[in-house]
This record gives sequence, C-alpha cells and structure tokens, in this order.
Amino acid sequence: MKKFILFTILVLGVLSAQAQQNTDFTGTQLSLEDCINLTLQHNPSLKAASLNTQVQQNRLAQTRADYLPKINGNASYSRSNQEGAAGWGDAQDGYSSSVSATQLIYDFGKTGLSNKIQKNNYYSAQQDEQNTINDIIYKLKQAYYGVLNAQESRNVYAGSVEQYEEQLKRAKAFYQVGTRPKIDVTTAEVNLNNAKLNLIKGENAVKTAYYNLTNVMGIYDENPSFTLVNKGDIPEYNITIDEAIKEAQKNRPDLLSLQLKLENAKKNVDLAKTGYTPSLTANGSYGWSGQDFPLYDRWSVGAGISVPIFSGFSTYNQVKESKNSMQVAYENLTAKQQAILLDVKTCYFNLEEAKTRIPVAKLSQQQAQENYDLAVGRYKVGVGNYIEVKDAETTLSNAKLSYISAVFDYNLAIANLQRAMGKR
Repeated sequence: MKKFILFTILVLGVLSAQAQQNTDFTGTQLSLEDCINLTLQHNPSLKAASLNTQVQQNRLAQTRADYLPKINGNASYSRSNQEGAAGWGDAQDGYSSSVSATQLIYDFGKTGLSNKIQKNNYYSAQQDEQNTINDIIYKLKQAYYGVLNAQESRNVYAGSVEQYEEQLKRAKAFYQVGTRPKIDVTTAEVNLNNAKLNLIKGENAVKTAYYNLTNVMGIYDENPSFTLVNKGDIPEYNITIDEAIKEAQKNRPDLLSLQLKLENAKKNVDLAKTGYTPSLTANGSYGWSGQDFPLYDRWSVGAGISVPIFSGFSTYNQVKESKNSMQVAYENLTAKQQAILLDVKTCYFNLEEAKTRIPVAKLSQQQAQENYDLAVGRYKVGVGNYIEVKDAETTLSNAKLSYISAVFDYNLAIANLQRAMGKR
C-alpha cells in the first residue's frame, strides 16, 4: 500500500511538472526573438546553470560569515548522589547556563583570501552561466532556421509533385492522340511517385525540425501548432576578422571564466602559505551555575593565539600542489585562447563562404528555371523529349534546394560567429 501511494505521488508530480511546461501556442506566430525568450524561460539546462550560480553566491555569503563573531548559548541540568559510609545521602541538583562569543582578530589574510577566492568562484559561475546561455541560444537558432529550411525544402518537393502531375497529364494527352509513345506516360508516373516519396520525407523533416525546436525551447507541445516568422530576407552582417577576434577576447564568457580561475589559482598559492602563519582570536563568556537558585554569576574574557609548529609537511605539500594547479590553470587559459582564435577564424571564413554562395545559387536557380521552361516548351511543340524535361526538372529542384541551403547556411554562419564572439 505504501509503495502504491509513493508511486501515485511520483506520477502526479511528473504529470504536474509536464502540465506546467505544456503551453498552448495554437495559431501563434513566433519570431526568432519570441523563441529565444521562451527558451530563456523554460530550458532546463539554463535553469540548472542559474541555480549553480546561486549556489556559488550562497557559498560566498558563508565565507563572509568568518568575519563576524560566533555566539553560542548553553544550558544544562544535572542531578547527582553519592554513596558514603552511612549510605546514600540526599540527591543534589546542579544548574548551569552560559553565553560565549569568539571573534577572529587576525589570521594573516587567510579569511580575506578565502573570501576573494569564493567571490571569483561566484563571478566564474556567472560567466559559465552566460556561456551556457550562449550555447543554448545558438542551438535554438540552429533549430529555428532548421524548421524554416525544412519548410522551404518541403515546398520545393510539393512543387515538384505539381510539376510531375502536369507532365503526366501532358504525356497522357500526347499518347492518346498518338504523338508520343507509351514510355513517356510510364516514365511520368514513376517520376511522380518518386516526387511524392520526396514530399513524404519532406513532411517528416518538418515535423522532426519542429520537435527539435520545442525540445531546445524546453516546452512540451505534443503536436506543435505554431508557425514561425519567415521574413525571407537575407540580413546584412559586416565585420572584419580583427574586429571579431577583439570581440571574442573581450566577451567570451568561457575565456573570462578561465581568467578568473587562474586568478584564483594564484590566490590559492598565497592561501596555502598562510598555513605557516598563526591566528589570533578573542573570546568571552558569561554564565550562571549552582545547586539552587539564585545561581552564581561567572564571566571570563581572553585572547588566544594558535601557532603552527609542525604539520607533517602538509602545508609544504599544499603549497606545491597549489603552484602546480596554478600552472594547470595557466595552460588551460592558453589553450582556450588558441581555441577561441581558431574558432573565430573558422566561423568568419565560413560566413564569408556562405555569403558568396548565395548570389551564385540564386543565379543557378534562375538559369535552371529558364532551362526548365525551354524544355517544357520544346516538349509541348513536339521537338523535345521527355528525358530532357525530366533532367531539367531535376536540375531546377536541386538548384532551388541549393539556394535554400545557401540562405540557411548563411544565417547559421552569422549565429555561429556571434557565438564565437561571446554574443547571443
């Protein structure tokens, strides 16, 4: 029975969490900015990154507590008796209570260094969170443009089906009047079926792209019913490679995070060295004790110093460890700087390539359209053959798909370069 109750609670919890994420977007048209905002609200990876930042903030607050006094209260009661030569005596009650306080006076910078290190950990967590945001937004843009690309490709396949249907009607008409052979009709039927298969694949690609988009957005929509804004324009994006590199060096959150980690590694060396130094504290207490009321007052104040004399070479090895860790942090930072430089250059040249492909692909599409129109015209007047029409249609479809791919790659290349520069 207990297992059943626990299972029911678990199922209800899962369904409740799912219901909270299930948003009705029926008839809604979402722009790229709308999708980004929804992703920032619902994506679980972003929520986890935000919570991790809060954890580091809480730890920072904990290190600041070392500057403040520690106050403790204590109270006790006891009842005792003792057996003597005459037997057991009267039982005696004992009461005591006290309030004590300790305050760190000076520890040669140990507490201050711990606080600064944790502060850098908090700042580093903020940069890691921003890096996660940038990566997720880039994935969102990939998914967003992926839907648009799949829809445009599906439209090309649908257009091919319409063209092949017209070609089949035309081939049947010519065959009926005896101007074309039966093979033209058979070939047109085969081509139409192949086009329909491509359209089925295109429809499935659209559905898959939509599910991928909602997954990145972190929303649950069993049958995505929203549409995306497709402006159809090609955005202008001009930047030099030197400007892109400077932006990356200034903005990349993963680079800034490693810089903070290196700074922390240096501070950890100094923190390890404080193991050789003493610490000075002040303490005081006030209390009451006795066997009967009123209790007797007692108080004490004092100061203490703790001096490390020998720690079994623990501090010595901690210093060596922190120095090696500092070198590791330096090498990691150097490797990241080199990786970022390569990343920016690669993304920049990919963008330049994508930009130059668009006019070439557009011209190829125009030429393929002209070639298709000529082939259809020649077939209508009886001077061309069906193979020529089929080849022209295939070339036209491929040219349209190439242009769609070029525009998709260009938009994605912009997003990738922005990510490489540390921007959303």
